[in-house]
Amino acid sequence: MAEKEASKVAPSSLDMSKANAVVVGAIKSPSDDTTPESERAAEYQIVAAIDFGTTFSGYAYSFASNKDAIHVNKNWGQTQGFLLHKTPTCLLLRPDGQFEAFGFEAVSRYNDLADDEAANYYYYDRFKMKLYNNKSLNTDIVIEDASGKTQFAVDVFAESLNYIKKHMLRAISAHLGYDPHPDTVRWVLTVPAIWDENAKQFMREAAYKGSLISKTNSEQLVIALEPEAASLHCRHLQATDFVGYKDNALAVKPTFEPGTKYIVLDAGGGTIDVVAHKVRKDKRVRELFRATGGAWGGTIIDLQFQNLMDKIFGDAFMDEFKRSHPKDHLELIQDFEIKKRGECDSIRVSLPYNFCNFKHDGVSVQQAIKSYAADHSNEVKFSSGKLVLTSPVVNALFADALSQINDHVENLLRKPKMKDLKYIFLVGGFAESIRLQNSLKTQFCDRVNVLVPEEASLAVVRGAVAFGHDPSSICQRICRFTYGVGSYLPFEEGEHREDLKVLSDGATLCKHIFQTWADAGEVIGYNEVWRETYTPIITNQKGIIFEFFRSNKKKIKYTDEPGVEKCGFLVVQMPDPTGDKERSVDLEVTFGGTELKVVGIDHTSTTKYETYIDFLSS
Repeated sequence: MAEKEASKVAPSSLDMSKANAVVVGAIKSPSDDTTPESERAAEYQIVAAIDFGTTFSGYAYSFASNKDAIHVNKNWGQTQGFLLHKTPTCLLLRPDGQFEAFGFEAVSRYNDLADDEAANYYYYDRFKMKLYNNKSLNTDIVIEDASGKTQFAVDVFAESLNYIKKHMLRAISAHLGYDPHPDTVRWVLTVPAIWDENAKQFMREAAYKGSLISKTNSEQLVIALEPEAASLHCRHLQATDFVGYKDNALAVKPTFEPGTKYIVLDAGGGTIDVVAHKVRKDKRVRELFRATGGAWGGTIIDLQFQNLMDKIFGDAFMDEFKRSHPKDHLELIQDFEIKKRGECDSIRVSLPYNFCNFKHDGVSVQQAIKSYAADHSNEVKFSSGKLVLTSPVVNALFADALSQINDHVENLLRKPKMKDLKYIFLVGGFAESIRLQNSLKTQFCDRVNVLVPEEASLAVVRGAVAFGHDPSSICQRICRFTYGVGSYLPFEEGEHREDLKVLSDGATLCKHIFQTWADAGEVIGYNEVWRETYTPIITNQKGIIFEFFRSNKKKIKYTDEPGVEKCGFLVVQMPDPTGDKERSVDLEVTFGGTELKVVGIDHTSTTKYETYIDFLSS
């Protein structure tokens, strides 16, 4: 990208309203560090990735000595009689808030508690979606457990991540025959690409509290975007690794020659997350437009099922049952969650014993089902302790989510940049739903190949390991917002707003200038750096506070315009007064990764300050 000169500006400062700075020069360019990211990542002997999902979570790892041999835990739920690649994202805390269990073990222990005992425990499931589209997200928010009791959300996430970390390190130790040194492990944590920056940083804070890293801005932790990670996985699969190959539905392996365009649709429990990629001549990948999607994941169908239960039994009936038997209510929902992935037209949901024998206002379960069936063409029935949902009912539960997903993909395919699209890769836990697979294939098979990898729910975590070895694999992304720093300029009559004129140490300045780093929609290269050098204009200036802003709009002039929001800050101390106004401070902003990193350097004291933009405290 061509270098861009910046106007002379003066940001706000530590000595609050008085101390300012003048720009010496500013550019935007690729990073000066020419070492390939894959070589820098080689400093880590192990890459360990955690796929923290809405309904299920898992992990995978590989060693730098053999990056392609990715190991996935296959023994989740072993003590409960399962052998699975993932475990439910469920956390059980003791009455004092201390960790008790996670995953299948949390479900089992919670179900084994007596009702009066369970009421004092904290049981959390499907809590990841609390971070989605939460504009007021910070580390002080609390979330409710199954019975309405609350804990700090960051602690719930931290306890869960800490458990998965320990579980994985035990697996790695067993593999190696010794405990790896903590500094040799690069951690990768996956998040939806459509998440806002504050949610990404929240996960970084949780990883710090969960002891994955020793400081929040540690480069030992890499945030991977879920569909991007899945993209890296799908590109290296053989034809035999896709669903339908044995039926000759896929004759050859997908090809990824330069110019190939494809979509990755990550269908998770909470969100549908879509990225569009194009293969460059160097075989790396560039983003065609920023990630899109919505909250149309598998849990939407679970909510539709709960709405159906309310219709069959009545809101009061279901509310009373949930209050009286919260464990059984969870068991009911979890059984449906598993059954909905099957290939059968109808679904048989197991009803817990307490549910089968529950009455409200004298009405039994069997009576309620019979009454509803009589009014709805016998579309539901009770049989041997199970609620049987016929094909029309199941189709209705899926209809809204499938319609929104298809409409979203249709809108994407109409974009000019999507001309000559070759593939849609469907990944994620919800991707294993036959109804979702058939819906997409029916809608789009005449225009594009819809491919589903075997073990689609593991595509993200396997790809996250590859991403951890080389985060520069996604070499160009689309900037989601317009970003910049709040600054001062010498005031110009007729050019600047009169209400923003200020006097400072004999100089007439205009405050609240928005100095742009990058515009929304701009193509940003991996590790592209915006740099600027500042010198003080106040005698004995002690430091500078750089305030950062963002907006969906382009061509922004002032930080107080509508639609502009503060998104963080960085304090650069200047303790050594030697040289006074001749001192200089560099500000560097690194783009192109999954997070924005800012570094401030005071040359006089040779002190370096750095942060990932603090979206949680803005």
